[in-house]
Amino acid sequence: MKKQSFWKEITEEASLFPSLTENIETEIAIIGAGITGVTAALELKKAGHRVVVLEAATVAGGTTGYSTGNLYVPVQPYFQSIVNKFDEETAGIVARARRDAIDFIEKTVNDNQIDCQFHRRPFYFYVKEEKNVSKLEKEVAALQKAGIDIDYTYDLPLPEKYIKAAKIDRQARFNPYQYVRALAKKLHTDGCEIYEMTRVTKIEEKDQCIISTTGGQVKADKVIMATHIPKGFNVVQTLVAPYRSYVVAVELEGDYPDGNFWDLDKQPAHAISSHSTHEQLDMLMFAGNHHKTGQSEASHEKNYKEIEAYIRNLYPVKSIAFRWSAQHYAPADGLPYIGPSARTTKKIYMATGYSADGLTYGTVAGMLLASQIEGKENTWNKAFNSTRFTPLKSAEKFIKETVNVASEMVKDYRKSYDEKAFADIRLGEARVMEIDGKKLAVTRDDKSVLHVVSAVCPHLGCIVHYNDAEKTWDCPCHGSRFELDGSFIEGPAYEPLPPIVAHVSMAKDKEDR
Repeated sequence: MKKQSFWKEITEEASLFPSLTENIETEIAIIGAGITGVTAALELKKAGHRVVVLEAATVAGGTTGYSTGNLYVPVQPYFQSIVNKFDEETAGIVARARRDAIDFIEKTVNDNQIDCQFHRRPFYFYVKEEKNVSKLEKEVAALQKAGIDIDYTYDLPLPEKYIKAAKIDRQARFNPYQYVRALAKKLHTDGCEIYEMTRVTKIEEKDQCIISTTGGQVKADKVIMATHIPKGFNVVQTLVAPYRSYVVAVELEGDYPDGNFWDLDKQPAHAISSHSTHEQLDMLMFAGNHHKTGQSEASHEKNYKEIEAYIRNLYPVKSIAFRWSAQHYAPADGLPYIGPSARTTKKIYMATGYSADGLTYGTVAGMLLASQIEGKENTWNKAFNSTRFTPLKSAEKFIKETVNVASEMVKDYRKSYDEKAFADIRLGEARVMEIDGKKLAVTRDDKSVLHVVSAVCPHLGCIVHYNDAEKTWDCPCHGSRFELDGSFIEGPAYEPLPPIVAHVSMAKDKEDR
């Protein structure tokens, strides 16, 4: 079993572009080279704009490369929720936007002859418990009113017993990692500057936007933060909550069902989908077990074990091939925020709150942000207004998330930690310790190297928690994540966790004593 993304395993992994090493100027700077940023860059470059893309790691190496490769109109939370919180018009806009995004990807693949295994295939809802039949029926009705061709089916190609199921044809699957990397190569060929391993450390909005990075400064007329959640502090961070979800991919004995399947008995839905390493279906993915980042009640490792047990109970598993986790941000009222990063700005744009539907919503966002910068009218703006604050629609979740963040910021400070020598940290162990009044995140990795970094997230001061499955430090407040040595992985933080004591080996530790 390989503990990484299936897509990254089957796709060329080498870095594509250099790091920024000088000060430059451009018309539009895009921070983030996932599906949102690269889609926006593609559309803006087509329109004749000068575009620079800055990526902290590698193209598509973040959430895009850790997604499940599924494209579909349905959303979590469901269309019935959109109708209840907004109206049928808004639900119709969302449905059409997501349908158009899938068509956009297909056309882009065909126009550029991208080898990313794009295939149309059906999407299924199903329920196994009588109490959830009404939920399925309401969702079918909501999608039909939104203009989506969905109907009930008695032919669900799964071994699970079910009571009722519904089917939408012409949804899709593809390799998102290969797709985005191929588009980045095309953009570069067409004159778009792309810089990898270039982490943004500050954004200032003046006459021009000034972006400070680890390798140089970029001046731009306009900026898109295609970073999954805005960098630094932004009020929208109080309206979206970070979640981890888990994926297990297995090889089966026998045939693979062709489709994407949501079990509505689960909340959120348990998602099952088939994929291929080449052309024939040869992998079945299971995604689920969402929990707030840094706040799992159980071991993170246990989430994988639960999914694996579920799979083995129902399917003829030949082997567990891959497993990984990914991050998403759930919006308070159920819809993404796409547009200006604040009511007062006309220069900085953002996109966040995709829930677990980032490939389709990321494409919607890239298309919509490009049209906004172009000054074009777009009917999608009504549904995805980035500066909306919907207190009646968002109140319950807003209060819950805000109180949750506040409690996370103080609860670890209330704990008293016994002062212990670092020698007490065993192989593979992680602790948050308080020594000399400082909160320290301490781990001894599998190679006996001791890592000691500040446990205080540099974003807004929450105390990070250890993720035993991914071997990372995760912030429970806004989702910033860090390597054991403090290096930044993802989230709104600009800076890494400062090292206190780093790379002290077990042998050296004993020698000093």
